[in-house]
Amino acid sequence: MKHHILTTGISLLDNFRSAQTPTLSLEEAIRHNKRIRQYLDSDPKAASAEINSLQNRTNFLQGTPRNLVVTLIYTTTPAGRLVFSLLKSFLRGKVVQVHSIPINGFDAPQKPMNAADAQKTAAGDLIQMRTRVVEHIAKMQKQSAEIELNCTGGFKAEVAILYELGRTLRVPVYYLHESFKVCVTLP
Repeated sequence: MKHHILTTGISLLDNFRSAQTPTLSLEEAIRHNKRIRQYLDSDPKAASAEINSLQNRTNFLQGTPRNLVVTLIYTTTPAGRLVFSLLKSFLRGKVVQVHSIPINGFDAPQKPMNAADAQKTAAGDLIQMRTRVVEHIAKMQKQSAEIELNCTGGFKAEVAILYELGRTLRVPVYYLHESFKVCVTLP
């Protein structure tokens, strides 16, 4: 069984806004989930960095994937939940088994934060993500899964955590290189 663990960002929402209505705010775009799904279905690789990189690595859009399992790491912000929901539905429609790892989001705070509070919040959320991913990898390895970490989408700090985990646990980490247009495995 091949298992890809992906960080997810909001490229789907940003790409939808750029292609459809550039002046649409993120909050307004969230209310257009049916249109966003249609946009994703029309050109999945162009719509979503996560789908593009997974396709590049596995070629899953060409036919029915065999033994492909995907875990989506997503933030519990409104945008994060929406992207997760749309990607999960899309992948399941392609006969991909989907797991999830929800983590606390990095929403803009209601009031300005001082540096110490911002550091504490970010560190706590990233530690939570790291712990959940380590637990998930251990569970999947017991099921004899071939695991790869895809760090194309998401918040840059999440990518750093996945890279560190990959090196520590000896799990391949890859991302879709924007210039090369192919996935590269990080050393």
